Amino acid sequence: MIGSTATSVDVLQAAIRAFGLPVLFGVFVLKGALVGKVFPTSVFLPGYVVGGGFTGREAALVVVVVTIAHVLGQLALYLAVSRYGWSVLEELPYVELDPQSPRYRRLDRWFQRYGGLAIFTTNIVPVSRGIIAVPAALSSYSAGRYAFHMSIATALYHSVYVGAALASVAVLA
Repeated sequence: MIGSTATSVDVLQAAIRAFGLPVLFGVFVLKGALVGKVFPTSVFLPGYVVGGGFTGREAALVVVVVTIAHVLGQLALYLAVSRYGWSVLEELPYVELDPQSPRYRRLDRWFQRYGGLAIFTTNIVPVSRGIIAVPAALSSYSAGRYAFHMSIATALYHSVYVGAALASVAVLA
C-alpha cells in the first residue's frame, strides 16, 4: 500500500512538472485579462508549487512565468479597452463593471489622483487585481508606465503566495 502511494505521488509530481507550467501560464494570462477570475490564485499557485515538490529556484521560475503571463493578460485588456472602450468589457465573462457605478467612479477617481501608486496597490490587493486597467486605458496613461507598476506589484503578489507555499512545506517537513 505504501509503495503504491509513493508511486502515485511520483506520477502526480511528474505530471505537474511536465504539463503544469504551460497550463498555469494559460490560466494566468486569462486571470490577467479578467477572464480567469474563476481560478483562485490563492489555491492554484501554492497548490502547483507544493504538488510539484519544487525547490526554491524552481519556485522562483514559477513566479517569473506566472507574472509574465498575468502581465500579458492585463496588457491585452489594457490595449483592448484603450482601443475599443467599454464594449470590450461587455464581451468578457465574469466582468461586471458599470461606468456609472459608485465602485467604478471611486476607482477612477483614485486612479486619477494617484496614478502609478493606484496601479501598484490594486495589483497587490486580491479583490481588485487588474480592474485598474480600465481607467488607466481610458485615460492618457502610457502602456509602458502601466506595465511597469503592474509588473512590480504582480511579481510581489505571486512571490508572497509561492513563498508561503514553500514555507509551509518547510515547516511540515
